[in-house]
Amino acid sequence: MVKVSYMIRRDYIVVGAGIAGASACEGIRKYDKRGSVTLVGAEALPPYKRWILSKGFLREKEANLKKLQELDERWLGAHKIEARFGTVVTQFNIERRLAVLANGESIEFTKACLAMGSRPVRPAVAGTTLGNVIYLRTVRDALALREMASLEKTIMVVGGGLLA
Repeated sequence: MVKVSYMIRRDYIVVGAGIAGASACEGIRKYDKRGSVTLVGAEALPPYKRWILSKGFLREKEANLKKLQELDERWLGAHKIEARFGTVVTQFNIERRLAVLANGESIEFTKACLAMGSRPVRPAVAGTTLGNVIYLRTVRDALALREMASLEKTIMVVGGGLLA
């Protein structure tokens, strides 16, 4: 049993700070200007456009994170959306309308949106767990790939999804 150290009450909780979570926040604010909203995301960054990671972001000489942003912290603040980046929801109980965060805080909510996205498929092929194999999903992955590409003569990219 997780010890809850602090209870927060919100009208809305959006779990997942990607494009889907950002869109959910925009939609909530379009129809409800006053309800309390908390956006929770495991990454330490505001919502950003993942599909740009494998496009211009990898080709640019300097990594420009601002170009990736969907909603910045100013927009979230202006729309009174509490942002919890770098935060993981460890328990989610829809019947009790309760989300427990990794730091022990608990958010009691009226409505919830689960917008966590997906993970890359990790094929059962020998060598995929080696240190020189990167799955492109996050800014951190893209930065690691940029660094690796600058050190290697040749690299191979496998994949055909939106991020490839």
